Amino acid sequence: MTDKTSRYRVEELAVQAGIGVDTVRYYQGMGLLPPTGREGRAVVYRSAHLTRLRTIRALADDGFTLAQIKRLLEESGDPLLVSLAGTIVGLTRDELAERSGLALPLVDIAVSAGLIEPLGNSVEERFSPDVAPMLAAGMSLLEAGFPLDRLAALAARHATGVESVVDEAIDLFKDHVRSGQSDSPEDLAKLFRTLLAHVTRLVAQHFHHTVVSRVKERLEDSEDEALVEALENAGKQQFVVSTEWR
Repeated sequence: MTDKTSRYRVEELAVQAGIGVDTVRYYQGMGLLPPTGREGRAVVYRSAHLTRLRTIRALADDGFTLAQIKRLLEESGDPLLVSLAGTIVGLTRDELAERSGLALPLVDIAVSAGLIEPLGNSVEERFSPDVAPMLAAGMSLLEAGFPLDRLAALAARHATGVESVVDEAIDLFKDHVRSGQSDSPEDLAKLFRTLLAHVTRLVAQHFHHTVVSRVKERLEDSEDEALVEALENAGKQQFVVSTEWR
């Protein structure tokens, strides 16, 4: 059948798209699908709906949330989001555990605690590849003796504070930087990547400086000579944060 004559009942559309009927209706309720037609009392879907569902699945698998996908569809393609589409390859929990070296039950704990979140509402739960080295670093902390429950609680507190600051930073970028830039996807993507690298270095350097300063303050009257000496030796070396896009 040609695209103009293709007709689907919701069950047929779901099978062709590889998703459940409830998912089709959920997307429809969110306004992600074009209006449907009717033949008698039956709701009829066409090839445009199948194409849209496949587009939604592809974007979701690349890490976009349904809210971002809706924005892309409504605005005919936000240049920054479109320029970054397809750059994220999601990992399953098993793949994340394999890459990070962390046992799957610990990955499950990290997800349940909200320390790491799936990329988006895709058919299969997936995570950003950059989560793997984060989990590997967390494993190093556990091996050093940090208790899991207290480390997870501290990380959750940190994440909450970071989200608030990041939201404000995004607003600053949108209101004072992006508004004066070209709408070229390539130019916006280049600017975004450059600024993100600078901000990442700035935040990492500030966190390092704050930790060292606070430790020094708390060790001023300490009798733990070995720890004091270790901190002094660490202070003799330069701490460098390197960022790159791969």
